[in-house]
Amino acid sequence: MNREKRVATYLLLAFSLVSLILLSLPLTGKVQTFRWVVSYVLSPAPFYANRAFDRFSNIPSDAARLISADLELQEARRRLTESELVRAEADSLRLENERLRGALGIQAAGAKVIRWARVMQRDPLTWNRSVMVDAGAEEGVKLNAPVLGVQGSTVAILGRVAELGAHTAKVLLLSDELSAAAAYLPGQGWEGLVQGQGSARLRLNYLPVDAQLTVGSEVCSSPTSATFPANLRIGTISKVFARDPFLAFQSAEVSAAVPPSVVKEVMILDPAFSK
Repeated sequence: MNREKRVATYLLLAFSLVSLILLSLPLTGKVQTFRWVVSYVLSPAPFYANRAFDRFSNIPSDAARLISADLELQEARRRLTESELVRAEADSLRLENERLRGALGIQAAGAKVIRWARVMQRDPLTWNRSVMVDAGAEEGVKLNAPVLGVQGSTVAILGRVAELGAHTAKVLLLSDELSAAAAYLPGQGWEGLVQGQGSARLRLNYLPVDAQLTVGSEVCSSPTSATFPANLRIGTISKVFARDPFLAFQSAEVSAAVPPSVVKEVMILDPAFSK
C-alpha cells in the first residue's frame, strides 16, 4: 500500500513539473488557436454583438475563422426559426382572406419586431409559472409582449412578459394558473380556451359538446386571441376528459409543443404583432 502511495505521489509531482514547464514555454500559433477555441466553447457570450470586434482583433486567423463560422451558423438557425413565425402569419392571412373573399378591405400588416433572449433563471417554487430572461426595457421589450419558446426548429407559445426591468424580464408562462389563450383545432375549427394548471400540462376548455376530439390533434392560437398571433402552435391533445353532464362544454388535456422546462432561448414579439 505504501509503495502504491509513493508511486502516485511521484507521478503527481512529475505531471506538475511537466505542466509548469509547458506553461513557461512561449505560446505557438496552434496553442493560441486551441486556447481561443476552448474559450469560445466554454464562454461564447464575449464573442457576440459589439464585443466581437475587439475579440477577433487578437485571435489567430485559424481560430477566428472557426469561431466566425460557428457564429454564422447560429445566426442562420435563428433566421430559420423566425421563418416559422412568418409562415404562421402568412397562413393566418390566407385563411382570413378566404373567409372575407374580398368583401372587406384588409389593412396590410406592418413590420414585425422580433427580439431574442436567453432564459437566465428558473425558480423551483415557480417552475411551471414563470422564467426570467436576459432582455428588458433597454432592449425594447414591452409589457404583455408575446413570448415564444424555441426547441430545435419548433416554435410555440410560451407566455407573455409580466414584469419588466432594465435588462431583464419576467415571463408569465402559459402553464401558470393565471394564464389563458384563445385556441382552436386547425383540422376541425373548434375553438376553446387553453388555460394553465400550474403543471407541465395545459387544459383546453369550452369546446362544444358535440366536438369530436382525438388524442394527437394539434392545438394552435386562435385568430380571436388578444395576446398572441394566430396559428402559432400551442401543443397537442394528450387526453380527452369524460363529458360532465352538468357542463355545457367539454375539455381536453394539452401537451405543450415546447415544454417550458427545456427552453433555453425565446423570441419576444412586439405587442402590436398580435393586433
